[in-house]
Amino acid sequence: MRRSCAVLRRITSWGAALSLAAAGCASVEHRAAKEPRPVPPLPPEIAAYYDYPSHTHEAARTLTADRERFTESLVRFPLSVSGFEPTEPVVEFEWFESKQPGRRPAILLNPILGGDYPLERGICRTFARNGYHVAMVRRKTLKISPEHPVSRMELLLRQGLLRIRQVVDWMAAQEHVDPERMGSFGISMGGMASVMAAAVEPRLKVHVVALAGGSIPDVLMTSKDSLLTKPRAKYLAQNHMDLATMERLLRETVKTDPVHLAPYVDPDRVFMFITMADRTIGRANALRLWRALRQPTAVFMPLGHYTAYASLPYLKFASLRFFRRRL
Repeated sequence: MRRSCAVLRRITSWGAALSLAAAGCASVEHRAAKEPRPVPPLPPEIAAYYDYPSHTHEAARTLTADRERFTESLVRFPLSVSGFEPTEPVVEFEWFESKQPGRRPAILLNPILGGDYPLERGICRTFARNGYHVAMVRRKTLKISPEHPVSRMELLLRQGLLRIRQVVDWMAAQEHVDPERMGSFGISMGGMASVMAAAVEPRLKVHVVALAGGSIPDVLMTSKDSLLTKPRAKYLAQNHMDLATMERLLRETVKTDPVHLAPYVDPDRVFMFITMADRTIGRANALRLWRALRQPTAVFMPLGHYTAYASLPYLKFASLRFFRRRL
């Protein structure tokens, strides 16, 4: 969310941030059941819903920075799916390419809903300095707009997931990427996107999910964050709609949802960060997603959605440790 950028700028002491992150945190390891149930295959109708034509577009790649251990580029190409106009049918992402020799693992990073990505670029650079290639997907418009029906939310969510899959296509084709060692990292709305990608994109092997929750209708209807409550109130006022009607329409139309897709995700391949004082996502919604994923390994932090960014050094360290073990 955009406010996270302002919070980030106020964090001046990394030592204090680490202390805050460590204080009161609890880690819960995933424990498989005595008779574990196998992860069910994705039903054909769901797989078909997120399928797309193979694309042969030449990507436009522009170098933006050449650093000691990695380079940074902006990559763009058209979305290989029709039917989403007049939205933004473009795939656009920032590519952080490690200079370490040989084929390296790659991470697809799904950012927060708004802002200009200073937090996420810092995470990408940390991963790249440690030998990982990283693709940070630039998020397109995703909001309830008074001029559009509630059902448009599903169109935008599905388009976003197809955009992620095409970034995976591009990563897997790169000479210096090991296509058998690709994972994802997502934060806030990006964490929800990572859960959904985990269900439909098998080439992404492991996933770090931070500050996420579900379902999406539950988050939109119960959030106490003004970044969500103000657009919600504006939509209701301009469309002469009550909250119960909006909730019903969202539940009827939103299919691209982390809770709906969670049963098709292997919990052993997921590592979560959950904030217990979260007023944006909501603690109940964060725990609902964790349970829907069959309680993967998670770190529970006594922080809110924005104050959690004080734990950034620990989040980077723990995520790197997870990727090193699993990729």
